[in-house]
Amino acid sequence: MRTRPRQIVPGVFQISLGTVNVFLLEGEDTITVVDAGGPGAHLGILEALAHLGRQPDEVKNILVTHCHVDHVGGLAALRRSTCAQVWIHAADAGLVRRGLTTRPLDPSPKRLDRLLARVLLDRLPRTVPPTVVDHELQDGDLVPVAGGLRVIHTPGHTAGHICLLLPTAGGVLLVGDAAAHVGVLRESIIYEDRSQGVRSLAKLATHEFEVACFAHGWPVRRAASARFRARWGDTARFAP
Repeated sequence: MRTRPRQIVPGVFQISLGTVNVFLLEGEDTITVVDAGGPGAHLGILEALAHLGRQPDEVKNILVTHCHVDHVGGLAALRRSTCAQVWIHAADAGLVRRGLTTRPLDPSPKRLDRLLARVLLDRLPRTVPPTVVDHELQDGDLVPVAGGLRVIHTPGHTAGHICLLLPTAGGVLLVGDAAAHVGVLRESIIYEDRSQGVRSLAKLATHEFEVACFAHGWPVRRAASARFRARWGDTARFAP
C-alpha cells in the first residue's frame, strides 16, 4: 500500500498526503478522522485504514479544523465512503455546506511567504462538493471521541479555525494550520486576519501538551507546549 499511517503516540496516526497531513484517532470500536485532505484524498485515507486493519464503517466521526480545500476537498467523498458524522466550527460550517473553501486572504508579511501564497492561491480550486455538517463546534466544546477532544477556537487562518487537544500521552495538540513545523515552528503563510492568528498562537501557548501535530510539517514529540511558549509566549497578554 502506498499510504501508510505513522503512529505518533498510541492511538494517534498521521497520514501524509502530499503536502498535507490528516490524522486518525483509533478507539477500541471506532475511528475518528481529523481533516479530509484535498480532492481525492479519501482514497489515501481508506488505504491507511486498511493498513491498520480497520474498515470504513468504523469511522464514525470526521472533525475538520477549517474550511480550506486541502482540508475539505476530500470530505464529501470520505463521508459517503464511511457514513461518518462531520464536525466543524460554526463560523466555517456554512462554507462547507455550500462547497466553498475560502474567504478573502492576506499573505504573511514575509516576502517568501507572499510569493508562496500567491502561487498556492492561483493553483488551488475555490469550490468543492458541498457536504452535510452534522455538528457545529464552539470554543471549549468537548467532543466525546478518543477519550475526549477539547476544541480550542483559534481564528485567524480562517474565522472558524480550531485546534483539538487530546488528553492522552501528556496531551496531544492537533494544530491544523494555526502553525506549521517545517524545520522550525512558524506561522501560517496565509490568513484571513493575521493579527487574530497571532493572538490565537498566544492562546495555544497557555495550554499544556507534550506533543503537537501539524497539517503541514512534522510533529513535535516532546515538550511541545514549552516550544510554543518560547516562540509565541511573549504575546500571551493578547490572548483572549
